[in-house]
Amino acid sequence: MHRLASLAFLLLAAGMVIGAVWSSPAAAAGPWKAQVVDAETGRSLEGVVILFYWIKYTSSWGGWAGGEFYDAEEVVTGPDGRFVIPARSTWALLPWKKISREIVIFKPGHGQWRFQGYDEWRKLSLEEQDARLQAAWKQLEGDGVVIELPPLKTREERLKFYQSPGRTPSLVPSARMKRFLEAEEAERKYLGFRN
Repeated sequence: MHRLASLAFLLLAAGMVIGAVWSSPAAAAGPWKAQVVDAETGRSLEGVVILFYWIKYTSSWGGWAGGEFYDAEEVVTGPDGRFVIPARSTWALLPWKKISREIVIFKPGHGQWRFQGYDEWRKLSLEEQDARLQAAWKQLEGDGVVIELPPLKTREERLKFYQSPGRTPSLVPSARMKRFLEAEEAERKYLGFRN
């Protein structure tokens, strides 16, 4: 009888926990807003591919591992260089899972994206740099922020950036990043690569 009561209590407690998790609203993030400009001229850049994607990780003894694709959103800037990635609910039901957001911003002939003012931040202390960076990330998810893309002026600069590690999202299915792949193909053509 004592075992039956214990089992009933465990089932009731588990049901309450699962019910609380299922009935609680998922934490939403976003929308993310920015304007992309040329780092030298300050002019708006049209045709910049913005790819936000989410990867699901599992906790392990060595940290977080086993990244697998969760979701993606791809947009392209218009003449004003602006973009909006809609708000998204991304949460993991199980505590040993987490979902991490990644961002790729790419336009052929331009280098690694950065928040406007980054060059000045590098002259500050590490604590001040971190504070500025955190504020910029909050602005990206708030009123919006300005993102710069430095122009790459020679084939060598473009080739070096093209070959940099981690530039292409390997876990995102091709069907979810069509515009990125089109821009990538344009850069390959410029560099003289064949399929």
